[in-house]
Amino acid sequence: MRQRLARAGSILLWLTLISIAPSVCAQTHPSIEIPLERCDRLPIVKLKIGGAEARFLVDTAATSMLNIKSISSGQSKKVQITSWTGTAVTNAREVFVRELSLGNHTVYDLTLEAVDLTPIAHACRGQIDGILGVDLLEKLGVTIDLQRSVARMEPRHAFPEASVISDMESAMQGCWKAFNNAETDTLEQCFDRDFVMTVPTAEYRGREQVGQYLRERYFQGAPRAHLEMKMSDQRAVGNVVWALYDFSVESEAVHEAGRGMMICRKSGDRWYILSMHDAPAASEAPK
Repeated sequence: MRQRLARAGSILLWLTLISIAPSVCAQTHPSIEIPLERCDRLPIVKLKIGGAEARFLVDTAATSMLNIKSISSGQSKKVQITSWTGTAVTNAREVFVRELSLGNHTVYDLTLEAVDLTPIAHACRGQIDGILGVDLLEKLGVTIDLQRSVARMEPRHAFPEASVISDMESAMQGCWKAFNNAETDTLEQCFDRDFVMTVPTAEYRGREQVGQYLRERYFQGAPRAHLEMKMSDQRAVGNVVWALYDFSVESEAVHEAGRGMMICRKSGDRWYILSMHDAPAASEAPK
């Protein structure tokens, strides 16, 4: 029952933050329009991946993907690709994209499939580095006006959300490093005094209680436990950021992986984690 209440509380807080976002960030800038180019008759938009310019075919019926010929790294696997030709299983490469920008809108920490888009590029006789599908259009807050041949960026909040999220992520890197170095005193300072950590079997409150749990769970043996943390779907309201994350912890005694939600707040010049709610990966969930 306690665990259910904690999860219900986290959902309620998530919904509350979403509901207050419009009032916190009421001031907006005018919408921006970016002209579409053409590759034969196909609409093309220029965006940036990690600061480098790329040409993406706009397809509102497709899932976003990269051209495997335009990238040089990633892990290959079989995936289902959905586009204007339907759905098919094909070999693809899974690629992590740290930052993707269109106009003044940026999204971070994406995992995209990369397939060979050479036939499309040859057919329209132009460069195609990827497909901008409905999923990324929604994340970027973009609508496509094909009649006027523009990509319209929805009004952007005056509050610098991307900058705040980036600042929080930089601060968290120091926290994950402290975990991997078993520096518990430094790690505890990443947590708010009233920090709450919910794991599948228990709930821990406050820096000291959480620190004791981490020492007993992860820092007893050698070599040290290694944490991998990847955040996604970050949102900022004022000085509060909440995000989803995927994590894994590996050591001789511990093998864990799962997803969770965390909420962070900046106080003064420091970021503190207010809460973390972990759930095991589906393959590790109790039967």
